[in-house]
Amino acid sequence: MPQFQPKNRLHYPWQYRLFFAGSTAHRLSACIIYRIPNKESHYRLGMTIKCKCNSVVRNRLKRRIREAFRHHGAYLGSYDYNVVIPNSKKPVHPFQHELASCLARALPSLSLRD
Repeated sequence: MPQFQPKNRLHYPWQYRLFFAGSTAHRLSACIIYRIPNKESHYRLGMTIKCKCNSVVRNRLKRRIREAFRHHGAYLGSYDYNVVIPNSKKPVHPFQHELASCLARALPSLSLRD
């Protein structure tokens, strides 16, 4: 499978600020996914990890999110996505598996909504 490319990432703070203007929020049990249309021909992903954890856990969560988006990338259209893990979530061991399964269930249905 192809690698997660840099063109599929949000890189700058101004790109994240666009989500405050008028994004649609999809609340899942493990995270919140914000989505706005973009002018690119592909999706782009941003991640906001608000929960308290060390860098090892934070990077593991980001890898799980990127992997889920990579698997479902063909269906996601030309939208910018921001996945937010709120401060209320505790990223202990079962949470990472819950996050991966939650995204695997939700991402195909996100592509069908407009």
